[in-house]
Amino acid sequence: MKKFLVIARVGDNSLHPHWLENKTPNFDLFLSYFGDKPNHYQAEATYYEQVKGGKWPILHKLIEANWAIISQYEAVWLPDDDILVDAETINKMFTLFNGFDLTLAQPALTMDSYFSHSSLLRQPHSVLRYCNFVEVMVPIFSASALLKLKESFDQSPSGWGLDALWPHLIDNTDLKKIAVIDATPVVHTRPVGGELYKLNPELSPEKDAVQLQDFYPQFNICRRHAPNKFKVFSQITESQICSPLMASIKGKYQRVIAKYKAKKHPKFPSK
Repeated sequence: MKKFLVIARVGDNSLHPHWLENKTPNFDLFLSYFGDKPNHYQAEATYYEQVKGGKWPILHKLIEANWAIISQYEAVWLPDDDILVDAETINKMFTLFNGFDLTLAQPALTMDSYFSHSSLLRQPHSVLRYCNFVEVMVPIFSASALLKLKESFDQSPSGWGLDALWPHLIDNTDLKKIAVIDATPVVHTRPVGGELYKLNPELSPEKDAVQLQDFYPQFNICRRHAPNKFKVFSQITESQICSPLMASIKGKYQRVIAKYKAKKHPKFPSK
């Protein structure tokens, strides 16, 4: 057993084989296949299952059923299967996650990625940005965070609202437990949400967000609620550590510039 674990719901066009290239992985791989080919990908996985259904409800069942094993890993990454990255980058991502004692994080997205939040695009010369938000597309959890948050995975079938909820459930009093890791960017290769909703037409993101809010009435998890909007608390660059004020100002500027650049940047050629 290795120190880290990657768990992914994967289909027939999954990019996970690239995750095992260019370096010996420092992580084990749990593949949950939702296609129709018997034992497809099983040889590539440390752990394997084949089951239909949406990402988050199935991940909830998978983690609960295998908690005795999963709880032994120091950190767990739950990427979508259209993420392009190699083992060298994933290894570094886990090392930085552990080295900076993070609880919840994600790798930044490259400029040629399809994206929903320009704040999550990679910033040059940045190692990581301590912030208040990570996306459901590629979250990384410490063992303690996964224990605390895994119950929520079954409370929003589409995943909507989870990324706004999680920071409320994390002890982040020092503002250094949640981060976007710029030093290990990944490519999101397909338009946001496409295959998920095509294969699971019963999903209702708006309904899920309302239902999730009902589960947690003590929090306002609306993304338009000012405290939930993306904020950079501090930033570690390749040459310095930015103060909270400078990081906040810089974070707003970076978001605007990244969005402008990304609109002009050709997207990854999606099939």
